[in-house]
Amino acid sequence: MNQNRHHRSTATVLGAAFIGCLITALTACAAPGSGDTGASAEGAPAPQPSATGPVPGQADQVRLTVLAGQVEEHLRQNHPDQYAGVVLNGDKLLVYRVPSKALDASLSAEFPDAPLRLRDAAHSARRLEALAQRVTGDIDYWTRKGVPITTVAPLADGSAVEVGTTDTEKASAELPERYGPVPLKFTEADPALPLPGATPS
Repeated sequence: MNQNRHHRSTATVLGAAFIGCLITALTACAAPGSGDTGASAEGAPAPQPSATGPVPGQADQVRLTVLAGQVEEHLRQNHPDQYAGVVLNGDKLLVYRVPSKALDASLSAEFPDAPLRLRDAAHSARRLEALAQRVTGDIDYWTRKGVPITTVAPLADGSAVEVGTTDTEKASAELPERYGPVPLKFTEADPALPLPGATPS
């Protein structure tokens, strides 16, 4: 079995890592940030992605999902060091980015009438995806160390890479020793199937 496909099925790692934006209707994470429609209006707290506005109908949700893909593509191509993620929030899209006036101006010019809300992010999707790939590549290593990892996913708000494990206490103590002071968030997660793969050097 292809190793990457096996890791995806057992650790839900690469789907989120490579898609990055985690477009999830009404259930995706949101971190406190700032910014608003068009140019960023700093200082406004980010709403939690819940029913903060009208719930879109099926046609509107399809339209917003398509728009989210267009926004992500534009920002990944033109502002890869600032773009963090896009989250569907009611009838709006939350766009997480490392603060950048150039990005904000580019987004307003490209999507002048889009229902976008800008939110600050600590890290870009590019950085978090690279970190997620490192952790994913070390799954066998951590299994042998007694820290089974079941999920690895960059968070769309740009705050961290979320690592699911059955032993969060041990993981939070040992993973930073290997990766340094990087943005990792540990959550309890049930074990999946066995995770064979290449042994990290």
